[in-house]
Amino acid sequence: MEQASLFQAAAFEGWDIAFHSGMSAEQDLSAALTAGLPVGVVATRIPLGKRLFGLPRALDQGCKVFVDSGAFTAFTKGDSVDWGRVFSVYEGLIDRTERPENLTIVAPDVIGNQEATLACWDRHKGVITAWIECGARVVLPLQCGELSAGELLNRGIAILGTNRFCAGIPSNLAAMSAEDCATLSHHDFHILGRVEINPQLAEKMHHLTSNNPTAHFSSDATWLRSRLAKIARTRGVKAHMLESTRTASIRELLMQEGYQQRSA
Repeated sequence: MEQASLFQAAAFEGWDIAFHSGMSAEQDLSAALTAGLPVGVVATRIPLGKRLFGLPRALDQGCKVFVDSGAFTAFTKGDSVDWGRVFSVYEGLIDRTERPENLTIVAPDVIGNQEATLACWDRHKGVITAWIECGARVVLPLQCGELSAGELLNRGIAILGTNRFCAGIPSNLAAMSAEDCATLSHHDFHILGRVEINPQLAEKMHHLTSNNPTAHFSSDATWLRSRLAKIARTRGVKAHMLESTRTASIRELLMQEGYQQRSA
């Protein structure tokens, strides 16, 4: 753990992109988009107007947008994912923007099940590769199981016939160990569910950055939840007469306390 602490203090130069997740609600998303910061939403919770106009316009203007499938939340609730609905949202955004390279989307998976996840990738490989060919950044979430993370990644490459995707890494050690991360060799990684570097993530990042020194690294985490009281006390300047006080307050706090990153 001492090695990880040294990594945290000196070696890691920061995320290329850090997405502010949990911004699916209308007012919250409006604040993030007008602030121009990388934003994370859940596909099936995006307000219609933002899905048709707001997000495509933001992508065209250079905003980085992360759209999660909602698979983890569905898993924790014992629900199933309507993949057809999720894919429709992804493809609508791809079709409506001139800059799909600013869009990061999460491929279908089955939480905690390697075999089922591989079957899911194989079943949907046509649409996944189509998203990649269109220029979107696609995250393949890696799961623990019989295969090492590196072996699973290689299976994904074989199924899709390309390595032009992002490897999704669970942030907690229970979902993937640091030793498992050491088996990975790739050019693009996304840490799912955590931006701030704690000792567990530092240990993972030590292996990932040591073995992949030129790779692109992004992450996402819910930004709002821990700041609700502070948002209520913040008084931002409204961008226009119809803008809500909440939107103005969130935007003001985002500008003060948004995640640090290198590419935004």
